[in-house]
Amino acid sequence: MEPGRGGEARVFLWTAVALAGTYACLRLIVPWISVWLGLSPLPAPVPAFAIGIYMLCAGIGALVYVSSDEQRWHAFLAPVVRLLVLEPGPGRRLRLVTLGLVPLAVGWTVWQQVSPSAEVPTAIRLQHPTQPSEYAALRNPDPTLSGDDTRTGTVLYQKNCRPCHGAAADGTGPLARGLRLRPVDFTDVGTIASVVESYPFWRVREGNAGLPDIATPWNSAMPAWQDELSDDEIWRIVATEYLLSGTEPRKPEGARP
Repeated sequence: MEPGRGGEARVFLWTAVALAGTYACLRLIVPWISVWLGLSPLPAPVPAFAIGIYMLCAGIGALVYVSSDEQRWHAFLAPVVRLLVLEPGPGRRLRLVTLGLVPLAVGWTVWQQVSPSAEVPTAIRLQHPTQPSEYAALRNPDPTLSGDDTRTGTVLYQKNCRPCHGAAADGTGPLARGLRLRPVDFTDVGTIASVVESYPFWRVREGNAGLPDIATPWNSAMPAWQDELSDDEIWRIVATEYLLSGTEPRKPEGARP
């Protein structure tokens, strides 16, 4: 016996609810799992491409399920057929309006994605924003590494910095390709060689969280190391960055050559 229209509507409705629930779970629930497990203080949003892949798999799974039984498959297709055929009966005018709105909604969504837009920037993005005044006067207590200090600084750099900035400090670490903003290439003379030594100390110590609000967004994945490393260890890492990159920090204004 074939299901009535109530049964047909239920099959289609529950399929739509399952897909909508999957999407809502990916957008609203999954990002908070890392917070609930105590792994992160902030939610980690699921990337858009990952949501697309999961939704594609969920859609395929739903189609496999509803098509695995002939009666269920016909019940699933019945509302779609009635909408497209516009057979006479109750709700025909509503189905006609819905059928006309679908392509308009799709066209509007596509237009929103591809239409050019121009916005006046709130500020010019600076490569080297001004460091806080409390860091400007700091100096590396041991700027020239030698002996055990060189080995200690190298170990600290390779352990904490190499995954992103690379073993040669050239920004080509194994995790670099997964970051939206590529890690800094310290061998480029326009980076740490163009700033005083206290500048990279500030950036390593406070990370992206310590950047000023002006000229955002920074899209930097640089973590704050002040809770993981001591100031002495950070200074050794900074000295190692200059050592590995073959560069020297810029001399402060008024300093003797």
